Amino acid sequence: MNAPVPTIGDLFPHSKRATVPFDVAIGQDFDTVRLPEQAARQILRLCAHIRPHPVGAAIAHGDDWVLILPPRSGYGVRWPWPVNHFEAGTLSVPPLSAGPDRAPYWVRRGNDDGRVFTAPLHLHAVLPLLASAPRRTHHSRTG
Repeated sequence: MNAPVPTIGDLFPHSKRATVPFDVAIGQDFDTVRLPEQAARQILRLCAHIRPHPVGAAIAHGDDWVLILPPRSGYGVRWPWPVNHFEAGTLSVPPLSAGPDRAPYWVRRGNDDGRVFTAPLHLHAVLPLLASAPRRTHHSRTG
């Protein structure tokens, strides 16, 4: 039997009542990847034919999107450009009520099935297709 799929409310219960972003430790319950918005949108298009869609919830942080992965998704994996993988640090989580006029905000609240986690194997598989996009370097320590 499959384990229940966590929702945003399960993973970030404070997001339901919060009025401002709050920090959550990355690592125990989830990992993150941070990538440019343009690359994230390309991944959404490249995976559009897969059901359920492998990209879950996404948070916009400036010009970047943060995708939420299952914990320890990066164990033994080298994540290629344009992704920066985080298995530790902090994630600034927006309230569910935050809209695009307030950063950070939820760009996606999950896939069609409400899945918060992005499927790391699907994500990793499409990254080589982004090689022609312009490169940007990140030096941030947070997801």
